[in-house]
Amino acid sequence: MLNPEFINYTRDEYGTTTGASNSYIKAIEILDDIFLQEDVFGMHGLSVSYLTDVSVVERLKVFVRQQEGAFRRGDESIFRLGRPNQQSYPKSRFCSAAVSLLLRFAQHQQEMNEADAVVAQIARPTAQKIGKALLQYFDLTREGTDETSQVKIRKGQSYFRRMVLANYNNECCITGLNVPQLLRASHIVAWADDPKNRMNPENGLCLSATYDAAFDQHLISFDDDYRMIVSQHIKDYYTADITKEYFQKREGQKLTIPTQFLPDKKLMEKHREKMVG
Repeated sequence: MLNPEFINYTRDEYGTTTGASNSYIKAIEILDDIFLQEDVFGMHGLSVSYLTDVSVVERLKVFVRQQEGAFRRGDESIFRLGRPNQQSYPKSRFCSAAVSLLLRFAQHQQEMNEADAVVAQIARPTAQKIGKALLQYFDLTREGTDETSQVKIRKGQSYFRRMVLANYNNECCITGLNVPQLLRASHIVAWADDPKNRMNPENGLCLSATYDAAFDQHLISFDDDYRMIVSQHIKDYYTADITKEYFQKREGQKLTIPTQFLPDKKLMEKHREKMVG
């Protein structure tokens, strides 16, 4: 059985409608079936999708690539153990491509574990410890990057999310909502617009999904005293009671002041400049 976290990661990367995610999952299942017959990596029946050691996955990738090459040439290969109707996978090198995805997943899991360890430090009570933990682990001068494989991946986003949510005690700074699945680490100035501040926690707010969407679309912002500003566009065109409940009634409300890193006022000014209507 495949690691459900790997399945979710694959579907997050490639979606559920293109068929690519299912093909990568199938390629890993083919390798699992083969390793049940010839346990090259000592998996003892466990799916390779559970491998967490990046160096092991890198060796697996080299091995599978070599075996695919042998299979394509008609030489002896572990893929002789595969089912006849699955031969197109090694012939098109789809199995090694799937292991490349598995490698990114293992790297992602490693980053997540390292970040979780830092967040555990951040969760301790004093602001001094919070700042120290962040600055020691996260090089706040570095830029997040866009890495292109078959899809564009924002490297550093998981770190940024953990920094921002920890800074706001895992609560929406407008409503106090504390359900992690509904919280977003919102960039004040967008990722694409300011590479130098991509990883800066002072360029982040912890917002619940609805307010994150409104903030991202510049329908709300905050003034220099961190009080909510509501776009005139919302006031003029959306007059339903629920809209007023979400926005007009909260206009002027001050956001919850974070534990350590205050939102940068200059960055917030740039955000306000793009307010709609």
